[in-house]
Amino acid sequence: MIKAKHGRTRQIRVKKESPASYRKRVLIVDDEPTSRQLLARILPKDKYEILKANDGKEGLKKAFEKYPDVILLDIIMPGLDGIEVTRRLKADSRTKNIPVILVTCLDGMANRLTGLDAGAEEYLAKPVNPVELRARIKSMLQLKQYRDQLSIRKQSEGPSADGAQAAKPVERRDGELPVVLLVEDSEIDVRVIKSFLLEMPLRLETVSTGREAISRILAGKIDLILLDILLPDMIGFDICQRLREIDKNNDTPIIVISCLHDLESRVMSLELGVDDFLVKPINRPELTARIRALLEKKQQAKNLRAHYETALDSSIYDGPTGVYNHGYFMRFLGLEIEKSSVHEYPVCLLKIDIDDFKTHNGSLGHAAGDTILKELAQILKNITRDVDLVSRYSEDEFAVVLPYADKQGCIRVASRIEQAILLHDFLRGRSTEMKVLTCSIGAASYPMDASTQDELIQRAEEMLSLAKQRGKNQVCVYGEEPWPNEMARL
Repeated sequence: MIKAKHGRTRQIRVKKESPASYRKRVLIVDDEPTSRQLLARILPKDKYEILKANDGKEGLKKAFEKYPDVILLDIIMPGLDGIEVTRRLKADSRTKNIPVILVTCLDGMANRLTGLDAGAEEYLAKPVNPVELRARIKSMLQLKQYRDQLSIRKQSEGPSADGAQAAKPVERRDGELPVVLLVEDSEIDVRVIKSFLLEMPLRLETVSTGREAISRILAGKIDLILLDILLPDMIGFDICQRLREIDKNNDTPIIVISCLHDLESRVMSLELGVDDFLVKPINRPELTARIRALLEKKQQAKNLRAHYETALDSSIYDGPTGVYNHGYFMRFLGLEIEKSSVHEYPVCLLKIDIDDFKTHNGSLGHAAGDTILKELAQILKNITRDVDLVSRYSEDEFAVVLPYADKQGCIRVASRIEQAILLHDFLRGRSTEMKVLTCSIGAASYPMDASTQDELIQRAEEMLSLAKQRGKNQVCVYGEEPWPNEMARL
């Protein structure tokens, strides 16, 4: 039950029989059948579609045919080894964005270093820890989505109809180094880590207590945190929890570096949002590889968010609301569908229309109407992910594109949007009291509900019209039962 302002409530229910979830593709390339089987068993079948290859040659073939989201690659294989496979994957524009995790034996340090130089993002030592493997894959999936979406955004920007120059994502300025905060009370460990990071393009700051860490984090501009668990004044887990309260975007990477070997500490770290867990004594290649991958992910996320800030004077931006405009939306959606048809991931589209907007405009004035639109746009931006796209579709209508989201994910996002709108106090501080603002939402998915861009838009519009016909203030998802509409009857 959701309680809206003025004490009104509305119950939101979702159909019990949820549609099947989209599964990410993981390609396992290993010449040992037992290794392939063990790795496959670690990954939940409801989340991952497992592809397997017996050697490097077959692995390359499947990578170019199936476009997996992540590749787990053995190094030492007969014929084409993992190093050469990595080089070829990274040299091809079709597969260069696919993260490669090398999986190899503990004594293969030289091979691992060569693999990282060839372009691999990560490596794991056999036997693989299940918790660690799932955490690595999750992090790499997010990195790939950032890479792909930034590429599509750049393509979508193209010259506008009036020839204006489109805005570009903000890259790190020359000479501006990422800031890494090391929270460690052991002077020996501090010296060791400093020596490991001397040649990396970053600025390392150090503190020795939890209180100093929190104070420095609050000061801002931290790109990554290296965190010891056992500190003199508090446990590192408490710092993780505090950081996630401070960092609303939850995008400051944390690498825990600890002497604790137990599985419970690893699990607790991951539950608190830690990106990586390294056990002392650490080695240089492992640490630098983790830092490099996580800093890239952080920068890619920053670039995606920077579009809203750098588009102020460009034709891709809707000035009154602060989101992308209709023209940019159409270009982006076309490229997204084109890419999803090749890589076979779903794309959902939400059409969101303010109920009785002309009435609000007439009774409260156009200035208030513009404020309502701006506040609603901000709600949509706050709820959606960095890889999602929020745009103004028409006067009182918005469109949200959800890449990689299946029907289940689409329903969850629509539910959060609806709840946020009902709970938001629009025009707060104004002397004029307004009625509860509501929206109708229509949603459809590609390729499940449509085979083209135009058809996807049409399906979402049909669902939006159905929501209006059924009394407004509700969500209609193509192929799903309509949600109840108690609020509209109050």
